[in-house]
Amino acid sequence: MEIVLIEVVALRPHEEIKPKTLKKMVEVIQKRGGYIKPILIDRASRAILDGHHRYNSALQLNLRLIPAIEVDYLKDDSIEVRSWPGKEHLEIDKQAVLDMAMSGEIYPPKSSKHSISVDYPNRFYPLSELE
Repeated sequence: MEIVLIEVVALRPHEEIKPKTLKKMVEVIQKRGGYIKPILIDRASRAILDGHHRYNSALQLNLRLIPAIEVDYLKDDSIEVRSWPGKEHLEIDKQAVLDMAMSGEIYPPKSSKHSISVDYPNRFYPLSELE
């Protein structure tokens, strides 16, 4: 898996974030001076699968680019999705995640839980490379 830099405006979220978590993440990214962990996105749709707080941090920091790993979400058996405990009433599967991202609407925070059975790489990207 390769990390690529993706235009932030091209991405499609499928889930809301928690404002307090976002505030903390922005502070950490600013203190660190960059990103370490890439977000995970579907290659075809640009739907964000993992990393909504990192994505929203990039928006808040007015970044143009964000580190990402692109996957073929529907075909990648190393990625599974389910509802978080307490959100079982939401029927969440891979297609539902993509449909939500493409609709422009979003699930409540912590609705979808992705499990990834392979490790993907981390690398430090200074904020200056992402502006």
